[in-house]
Formats: sequence, structure tokens, C-alpha cells
Amino acid sequence: MKNNKIIINGRETGKTTFLLSQIDEYIKQEKNIILLDSATDHEEKSLLRKVANKYSNSIVIDAKETSKIVLSYENINWFIKRFKNYFPFNEIKNNLGKIICFDLSYFLEKGHDIYDETNDKKKYDYYRNLYNYLSEQIVLSLILSEKYKIIENCVVIMDEIEFPKNFYDISLLQNDIEFIASVHPENAFGTFYDSFEKLEFKPYIKKKGSN
Repeated sequence: MKNNKIIINGRETGKTTFLLSQIDEYIKQEKNIILLDSATDHEEKSLLRKVANKYSNSIVIDAKETSKIVLSYENINWFIKRFKNYFPFNEIKNNLGKIICFDLSYFLEKGHDIYDETNDKKKYDYYRNLYNYLSEQIVLSLILSEKYKIIENCVVIMDEIEFPKNFYDISLLQNDIEFIASVHPENAFGTFYDSFEKLEFKPYIKKKGSN
């Protein structure tokens, strides 16, 4: 059963603050929480940093090695049969009971940095694709881990995560694992997001001069 919800809204509208409040509610419900965030370079705005600082039972896992990203457009069925051999299966299994926070910022930021330095669109697209497939690889591993009872009673919170367009809708493999996400309108194109119910969200606009 799919239980996927998404907020699609612009920047500085309170999406991250809302997700943080949801985490507090999920903890009260004794849910197992997994977080994906790609905006961790912005320390003061990062949901991942706020969660890691607030909850002592959280652990931050990043992926900076190209070799860890084995998923691609052509090999989703191959990965489904072998997901226990690849990132992040062991990281999930070895940290059960903790708030697992995946930092996905490295390849996203590297793509921007290289483009700023070289103006090379091919290199930018290469790292952007790595980031998109890293997102899908982590989520697919979570869906399969829940499907095979390795994790249970789990909710995944995703702040500004992008996914690739793909021929395979990975949400078809979902059982009870829940997803709630926020994303900017221009990044809500990934195939996985097609399965998400759009939440009505009243933007919170910070008043000028307020803290």
C-alpha cells in the first residue's frame, strides 16, 4: 500500500520547518525514521543538521564514492535481485533503531562546482545523474528492506531530493513504508514522485525583520 505525500512549493516557504515538526510527531508515534537531505551545505537551513543536532540517536551517512552508485536506467531489475550486496543495505541493517540521516549533497554540489569552474555541461550532467540515481538507489533499498522485513514501521522524510525519470515505478514495490517529501516545483519531475499525493500547504513567509 502506497502512503506517499509531497509538498511542492518555492524556497523560503517553511517546508523544512514543517518536515521537522513532522519528525517530532513520528517520534511520538514510535516510528522508525530515515531522512534524506541534499541541502546540507547550508548549515543553518539543513533539515539533516537540525535533526542530527537535536536527536542524540541520529547517525549521518554520506556517499562520496562513485563506486557505491550501481543503479542506472538499464539495471533496476538487476539491482532488485542483488540489493543486499550494495550501498546502503549494510548501513541500514547496522543502524536499526537510530534516526538514519543520508547526506546526498556531495555529487549535487560537485556538479555545480565543476560547471562553475569549467562551464562543461557534460560533466555537470554526469554528476547530476549520479546524484539522481543515488537518491533512487537509497530509496529502492529502503523499500526492499521493508518488503523483506529487515526494517519495519518506517517513515522516510526527504527534503529537496531529486529522482531520475525512469521506465520503472519503484513505488510498485512498496508495502507499508511511508514517504513524505518536500521539493521545489522545478525538481518534482522524477518518476518516483508520480506516486505521491500532493499536500495542501500554506507557505510560511518570514516577515521582514523577524528572527
